[in-house]
Amino acid sequence: MIFIATLAFAVSTAADAFSDVEAKLTVNMRFTSARALILKNGWKPLQMHVGENYEYDGVEKEYVRSKFLEVDSCSNDSARCILYYKKGDECLRLDTIGEHLKNTKVVRWARECPSH
Repeated sequence: MIFIATLAFAVSTAADAFSDVEAKLTVNMRFTSARALILKNGWKPLQMHVGENYEYDGVEKEYVRSKFLEVDSCSNDSARCILYYKKGDECLRLDTIGEHLKNTKVVRWARECPSH
């Protein structure tokens, strides 16, 4: 009985972690503001491409130069990027669009972990 209660608490806590940040994010929010909000809510950047020979390209290079190592990939034709954050066992995917970080905006977010 205690195990079930503990498991239910763990599941609801993880869901609440996502819901708490999700309620505060908005479409067209500046990326830097969204990132600050995400980190303030206890999420950690999930560093991508560790130990890989991944070659950053286009907008990805600007993210990496600015130490935003949670960038997974960016589309060269639309400057749409995918970034990941982690809190416990939960992941948060953040999609942004913008050719330069100072103008980058949030376009969507989801409870999703990277597939690789």
